[in-house]
Parts: sequence; structure tokens; C-alpha cells
Amino acid sequence: MATRVRRPSEFDAMLKELTDERIFQTLKDVIVFAAALGFRRRNRKPFEKSSEPIPLEYFRGDFDVTIMSVIAIKDHEDPKMLAPSNEADRVRCFEEYANGGLEIMKHQIWDPRLDWSQGLLSLIHREDSDKTILEDITELANRSV
Repeated sequence: MATRVRRPSEFDAMLKELTDERIFQTLKDVIVFAAALGFRRRNRKPFEKSSEPIPLEYFRGDFDVTIMSVIAIKDHEDPKMLAPSNEADRVRCFEEYANGGLEIMKHQIWDPRLDWSQGLLSLIHREDSDKTILEDITELANRSV
């Protein structure tokens, strides 16, 4: 069976709204953003119950792979996380930070029923006090192009 990125089922309605309203183009994009946010806030949350997983192949673009790799290397403080034998650990780390990021989005935007565009902008601005993981990832992605 091919590796898949699991997503916690408790966020299904929120994820559906984010993609239905085209706040994010794809579910994968929401998960990538949430993982970066969760990592930035050091909010790594394991989970057991998941919805339909996303095939790992969907995350094979240079930008997605860079984010997944940077998060795993930085979290483990070990460049060996890039080894093919560590793929499952990289994916689990990414999933758990995505879960943490989704939790932040839920508590700060979804639960109080804020407008998604304004809520996400506000959330990003709060992270902008110094160099953020989102900026670091953007720089890395620009270098790989």
C-alpha cells in the first residue's frame, strides 16, 4: 500500500468549507499551510482517527516536499530524516504538525465564525513579528526554482 498523509477527521467540516469557498485551492494546500503554522507555533498533535487519507504523491511538488523535509529535519534536528527509510517518520511529523495547525485555525477562526480571509490574514500578521517559518519556506522554495 502506498504511503498516504492522514488528516484528522474532527476537522472535516472546516476543511470542506475552506476548499468549497476556494480559500485554498485544494485540501493538500490547506494541510501544507496548517503544517507550517503548527510547526511555527510548536503545536504538534498526534491523532488516531482520520478521514480519507491524501495519497503522498499529491505532495510530491518541490514546494511540498521542501516543507515536509524542513519540518522533519528541524523537528528531529537530524538531516538523516531525508533518508528514504525515514519517509514514514517525515510523514507522521508533517501530519502531526498539520493537526496542530488545524487546531489553531479551528480555535482562532472557525469556532468564533470569523471570515476566513480576514482571520487567516490576522493569523499570519501575528506570526510576522519576526522571521516566520512561512517566510523561511518561501525563501527555500524560491531557491529551488
